[in-house]
Amino acid sequence: MSIFSRDLIVLNYYALDKKSCLEEMVEFLYKNEVIVSVDDFFKAIMERENLMTTGIGRKVAIPHARSDIVKEMNIAVYVLDNELEFNSVDGEAVKVIFMIAVPENKKDEYMKVLSGISNFLRVDEKREKLFNAKTKDEIFKILEGIKI
Repeated sequence: MSIFSRDLIVLNYYALDKKSCLEEMVEFLYKNEVIVSVDDFFKAIMERENLMTTGIGRKVAIPHARSDIVKEMNIAVYVLDNELEFNSVDGEAVKVIFMIAVPENKKDEYMKVLSGISNFLRVDEKREKLFNAKTKDEIFKILEGIKI
């Protein structure tokens, strides 16, 4: 079973700035019935972001939050048209953003997913494939390689 869904992949998104991009992603999760409140989840995402950037380096960001307004764990994946300044740990702009929405009671799965994604994306070749993917299907196939 994949933790990713084709319906939650967005390709060629042009991000103006970090805040509006994160807002857009939260609204996208809401439209896809992953969360029940845009405001509450956005607040949770920003609180997490203010603790420490989720720009993990190598052009990847993984904003995430656990909340009881999340129906079930889901991940929105945005592959950007541009590179977005994200205050990343390595100072590099971001090209791919994984937004993880997790129900409050799923702490263990959450940690596994987080480490699964970051371990997978440490491999340059896998990251490059993701950056260069042209279709949702291509992205989905690559993401299926992430083992949790």
